[in-house]
Amino acid sequence: MKTAFTKEEVLSKLKESLSTRLAQAMEAMTGNTQRCLLIQDLEVPSGDLLGWTAKYSAAPQVELRIFAAPDDWKLLGKTILEAAGVDTFDDPTLESTYTETMAQAASSWGPDLSGMAGNKWETDSTAVGADSDPAAPSWGYRFPMGDSEAKISVQVSSQLLAELLQPPPSPAPAAQSPSAPAESPTNTSQFDLLLDVELPVSVSFGRALVPLKEVLKLSSGSIVELNRAVTEPVEVIVNNCVIARGEVVVVEGNYGVRIQQIVSRQDRLRTVN
Repeated sequence: MKTAFTKEEVLSKLKESLSTRLAQAMEAMTGNTQRCLLIQDLEVPSGDLLGWTAKYSAAPQVELRIFAAPDDWKLLGKTILEAAGVDTFDDPTLESTYTETMAQAASSWGPDLSGMAGNKWETDSTAVGADSDPAAPSWGYRFPMGDSEAKISVQVSSQLLAELLQPPPSPAPAAQSPSAPAESPTNTSQFDLLLDVELPVSVSFGRALVPLKEVLKLSSGSIVELNRAVTEPVEVIVNNCVIARGEVVVVEGNYGVRIQQIVSRQDRLRTVN
């Protein structure tokens, strides 16, 4: 359910969560830890900038806009390509590498926006090109890279902010059959207290028993054979109990599991770790 926030709280959450997603995208592309430091209230500079836009499915004009000067987006692209062992590149390659990284960050930012909005937001489209809006909230980030540093400017559209500032809808009264017994208010209230309890969810691709002497020999590139065939479904584990099985899928650049089977209560008890 959506929680009401003030404008200042929304902006603070947006800045913090996007900083995390940008750092994660850079780390995924380079394989190295990357810092992404917030620059509060940075206006979009004038001049030769590469604008980039991500649109979200919540409503029209719900957009994230990112702007970078040539020296900055080229440095980001060059850092990523060099980490991959590429030492020869041109401007179009640097640009596509940079924009792909921004797209990964914007896509992974969707669940953060969904949590704030109280409904699912997904990346609807991305494109090179963006016009800055002086009235829209803007800030920036810097990426320290040894002796160099790259900076980007960020804007969220006024419509994106408005969607997040809408008050949460009032819950509709639950329909109840005249012949059904009324629920106990006490029991309902007690159950509601459990609905926000967080449980660890993990996915098991398989297991293996390996002698300690073999574990000590493991290094980068080593292969550990699991007790599960490639075609077998993976297990969804909640609080150390297998509750479902399914197949691995890719959603917006992230791994997911499509549920194919819900495990019966008796089987769940037998799979508790």
